[in-house]
Amino acid sequence: MPDREQIVNVIDCYMNLLRLQKAQGEDREKEIMNQLRAAKAKLEAFGIVPDDLKIE
Repeated sequence: MPDREQIVNVIDCYMNLLRLQKAQGEDREKEIMNQLRAAKAKLEAFGIVPDDLKIE
């Protein structure tokens, strides 16, 4: 992956964390779900099954 692409990915990750930090209450849950849907779509585009990724 080229350096610029990695930089863009890290900026996206940082901005997502800022959105979560700013969101409150019901908006926070919506933001989490929106980010999960986007990440799931990206993983599936690479052939990765996100349902296999779990934290307990």
